[in-house]
Amino acid sequence: MKIAFITDLHIAAEGETPQGVDVRANFLKTLDFVRTMKPACLVLGGDLCYDTGNRAVYQWLREQLLDLPCAWFVIPGNHDDSVMMAEEFSLTHHLHGTELYFASPLEGYPAIFLDSSKAQFSPAQWQWLGDELKAIHHNVLIFCHYPVLPASSEFMDTKYPFRQTEQWLELTSSLPCQMHVVSGHYHTDTVALRGNTSVLVTPSTYIQLDPGTPGISLIKTPPAVREINVTPNGVTSRVHYV
Repeated sequence: MKIAFITDLHIAAEGETPQGVDVRANFLKTLDFVRTMKPACLVLGGDLCYDTGNRAVYQWLREQLLDLPCAWFVIPGNHDDSVMMAEEFSLTHHLHGTELYFASPLEGYPAIFLDSSKAQFSPAQWQWLGDELKAIHHNVLIFCHYPVLPASSEFMDTKYPFRQTEQWLELTSSLPCQMHVVSGHYHTDTVALRGNTSVLVTPSTYIQLDPGTPGISLIKTPPAVREINVTPNGVTSRVHYV
């Protein structure tokens, strides 16, 4: 099974080009590449909106996805509004209060979609996640905007990390399953490993951040797509710049 993952779109209002980047053109170019990949599904990994949740942006994105010849999923990032997203993408049945999270097997393979838009999970989401993971005894894919582990990015690990890494480790360290967490947020390509958790941090379709500096250092690249391949032998992944 092949999965396409894109993240940190930061779609601005029509005609706006943040940092001189045509974010809408980048997204459309990325969608064209995804079509050539012929994946089983596409996951949009959060920060769909440039700054804050915007109904017009969500509506525009959904229009672009309607003719995509595969299933697609969305999760919220810190620049999104989870409730607004659920409403505009017809996902209100997956709303739990103000959080948007759910499980949806991909061709029978366990997959969990989390809401880390506040850099942490509510007690209710933690309880739900624990119940889901305890029922899985092999590999599982988890899509979560924030990397749940530090990921060797000085600025993001210091200023904007996931706030509950220790709670993640407490919950997962004794579980029999191997968790492959696919994330964004850091605007870079890296991998973090701890115990039975591996985190695939995915670069943005918008712009990247230099992980080796203590401040914000922007790097313009072509938009990025992570290709994830799930086989009986395990999970492999690579990033394409399109």
